[in-house]
Amino acid sequence: MGAGGQKDTSATWTNWSGNQTTRPDRIEQPQDLDALRHVVTEGVGPIRVVGAGHSFTPVAATEGTLLKLDGLGLVHSVDKSARRAWVNAGARLKYLSPELERHGLAFRNLGDINEQSLAGAILTATHGTGAELPCLSADITGLKFMTASGEMMTVARGANSNVFDAARVSLGALGVLVEAEVQLVDSYRLHRKTWAEPLDALIGHAMSRWTTRRNYEFFYIPFSGYGINISHEETKAAPTPRPEQDDDEAVLGLKRARDYAEGDVKGRREYLKAAFENFEGEDVVGNSWELLSSQRNILFNEMEYHLPPKKALTVLSDVIALIEKKRPDVFFPIEVRRTAGDNLWLSPFNGGGRVSIAVHAYHEDEYDFFYSDIEPIFRKAGGRPHWGKLHSLNYRALSDLYPDFVTFCKIRNELDPHGRFLSPYLADLFGVKGTA
Repeated sequence: MGAGGQKDTSATWTNWSGNQTTRPDRIEQPQDLDALRHVVTEGVGPIRVVGAGHSFTPVAATEGTLLKLDGLGLVHSVDKSARRAWVNAGARLKYLSPELERHGLAFRNLGDINEQSLAGAILTATHGTGAELPCLSADITGLKFMTASGEMMTVARGANSNVFDAARVSLGALGVLVEAEVQLVDSYRLHRKTWAEPLDALIGHAMSRWTTRRNYEFFYIPFSGYGINISHEETKAAPTPRPEQDDDEAVLGLKRARDYAEGDVKGRREYLKAAFENFEGEDVVGNSWELLSSQRNILFNEMEYHLPPKKALTVLSDVIALIEKKRPDVFFPIEVRRTAGDNLWLSPFNGGGRVSIAVHAYHEDEYDFFYSDIEPIFRKAGGRPHWGKLHSLNYRALSDLYPDFVTFCKIRNELDPHGRFLSPYLADLFGVKGTA
């Protein structure tokens, strides 16, 4: 039974890539706090919240009640002098950014896409790239969430600071995140440049580029010997026209090259090498939020680990070597970014900056090799997984990777002793049995 009556047998939820599907008792979209409170206290558990469904793990999945919080507004209040704003945590980043721009403000950084809800982004420590720029969670200065009893709790550095330390990256396991106060910056423009380069140059220049550029990342194209650099620098220059983006068509082109090659790796490499030698990059100026995030419409599944910088590029070389030796089916680019450190308990960047390496598989292709071949390389180097992307770790492994993991679990137990927000997947992560 759901909060509103009988089980909704038609309710089915599937994530963006299609690798996670669940049939919740009910999908609810409350439009105010009273309606939310009724669902949280009366609905069938586990109670889980979903945004855009861009996590590849079952972090949002439930056979209980699935919540969508898009209807609770966008920007609730703005303090321009402090450059802070309270916003609906369930709002999508792509809608928050233009609304904040109306107030002359912007997120300090954004990830590769902006389809996610703010809550989904911060609760999984979603990040962009920039050696001096932390994950989005580090820019959160206050949170308001609803506990299992239906009470609202406000946390910040000076108010329930222990819970605040736990809540900023918490996978929705402490309660339903309703509002977030975000530390922002004055709106700004970026100069975006992209260019192709051979792999040895990518690896040889990566560390210096991360230290000298505001935002820098690169994508290596398997079986090509080439990659694409993406650099952003702040600028006062006027915006310039941006050509229509063809990232989706480029990815489909890589798929066609794989399919046509039919196992002829040498021929595929020669074809791709010629294509990248004639690559025409971008050189444009625009608003930060319009350039930092891209459209990704070709479905894929993904594993991303965050590596100690001194080991990361060696790890990258090992991953590339393995894929190009054993996995001719792989054609999606390998993404490499760098993020500053923070002190958030469950942030993968806790204790120091890290380099993130993400491998992808077309949504119709199998990805078991992520676990059997790629993850052992990441783990041997001391990598920590992205919370929303594929990994096989559980409580025992995670408690070894995070100094504050056990303390987090203690606070989670205190706030939600009956496991109201604890799906079987989260119970495995946090070492407890859900009793929703």
